[in-house]
Amino acid sequence: MSVSVPTKTQGTELLAHTQQATAVVTLGTPLDVSTMFGVNVFAKMGRTVATALTNEVLFRIEGSAKSSGNDEWFPIYEFTSENGTTTCNASTLNDASFNAADTSFTITSPTGMAPGDNLYFRETGTPADSEWSKELSVSGSVITLEEAITRGHTNGITITDLGEIFQAIYIDCSALGRIRFVCDTAANASGQTVDVIAWAVSLDSVTTT
Repeated sequence: MSVSVPTKTQGTELLAHTQQATAVVTLGTPLDVSTMFGVNVFAKMGRTVATALTNEVLFRIEGSAKSSGNDEWFPIYEFTSENGTTTCNASTLNDASFNAADTSFTITSPTGMAPGDNLYFRETGTPADSEWSKELSVSGSVITLEEAITRGHTNGITITDLGEIFQAIYIDCSALGRIRFVCDTAANASGQTVDVIAWAVSLDSVTTT
C-alpha cells in the first residue's frame, strides 16, 4: 500500500503587521510559488478605535505568471472585511502583570465585550507584538480568554472587539510564478486606521512511498 506524504511550509509572511491608515494601498511581499502546488492564505484585521469605518477594507490576492515585473500582476481573489462599518467596543488594558501564558486580564471597562468576541490587543510601540485572542467570559472588569495569551502586553494599550480572522482562499499555484497580498483602503477610504497581517501555508511537494 502506497502512502503519500506532503511537505508543507508554514507561516510564510505575505503582509507584515501593518498599521493601515485610510486612503493607502499596501503591497505585501511577493512569494515565489513557482515550485509549489498550492497555497492557503490567512489574514487578520484588528480595529484601532471604536469609531465605525466609512467603508469596509478591501483585500486582494494577486498572481503573476512571471518571476519579476510590476506590470505582470493580475487579480486572483478579492474580499472585504465584514464588521468595519459597525461601531466596535474599545477599552484600555488595566493590568500591569498581563504576561505571556496568562488566561485572564483586567480592563478599564468591558462594556459591550462578550463571550466569543475576537479581541485585538494593539501594541503601537512594536506592532508585531500585537495579538488576537477569543474571549471566553467576562466578570466585572476581568476578561477570561479561551486559551493562554501568546505574548505579554503593555499596560494601557487599547483592546477592541470585532477582530476579524479569515482563511481567505486556497490558491492553485500550478500556473503561477508569484503571489502577493494587498490591503487597499484607497479604493473606498476606510476613514480609520486598521491593523492587518497575512500569512501563507504552502504545499511544496508530495512524496509517495
